[in-house]
Amino acid sequence: MQQQPVVYETKILSDPEFPVEIIHCERSHEGKFFFLHWHEHLEMHYVLQGTGCIQVNQTTYHISPGDLVIINPCEGHCDWCVTQPYASDIVIFDLSALSKELAQMNVLFCPLIRQDETVAGLFERLHKEHLSSRPGSKAACKALVLELMVYLVRNYAAQTLSERDRLQRKKDLSRLNAALAYLDNYYPQPITNAHLAEVACISESRFIHLFRQSVGVPPMKYLSDIRLRKAMSLLTTSDMSVTDIAVAVGFRDYSNFGRQFFKRFGVTPTSVRRKP
Repeated sequence: MQQQPVVYETKILSDPEFPVEIIHCERSHEGKFFFLHWHEHLEMHYVLQGTGCIQVNQTTYHISPGDLVIINPCEGHCDWCVTQPYASDIVIFDLSALSKELAQMNVLFCPLIRQDETVAGLFERLHKEHLSSRPGSKAACKALVLELMVYLVRNYAAQTLSERDRLQRKKDLSRLNAALAYLDNYYPQPITNAHLAEVACISESRFIHLFRQSVGVPPMKYLSDIRLRKAMSLLTTSDMSVTDIAVAVGFRDYSNFGRQFFKRFGVTPTSVRRKP
């Protein structure tokens, strides 16, 4: 899988009576569901049918029916189909809106839970209630999510953060997001690790470590990938010359641009331009 940009996604759960987003996803062909993104809410993926993969930070998990992947707040993630049809239930929520008692524990959960009968039973009931039009279905879903969280806290807590560590973790991801946004906006300009660290308001060594830990590649490799993807877009949507496109996206050496482009996409820039 090619490296994709990590994007901060604001989740707005506006209904205080039902602070949970439940999504039933079905995929009929191979490919990614979502771009790599992160947010401050807890997210769970329960596989119903087919097999797939979920990338959480720099780790990829292969999943099949009955598996549950838990994405802790502020973790970059995306998923894609391997065998089709692929179906999953996705649950996104702010734990503090469900239970302040559980939220104050600052628990980080095990990322992958395989074939747990209790988890399977709760998700089966949650799936039915989510699709139901009977009175009280939202209340039932909320109760089931809370019951699930109690079970997970008691059986699958991987780490408990101090309040200081939780705030620091959130602060680090916010700083990283500022650098990612800067890269996406100013990629044609000369950019160094030192400058990105300044944007993130941390030391250069700390920034490089945090970036690799969260995104999975060094900052300059990520920058090169942005430029190459922008070049591909311009090659297929504009009348600019290949040389002008290379300069427009930030490459000063055309030969290097051609080598990197072929390595990234398996074709030359000129061959893309010749296609109708």
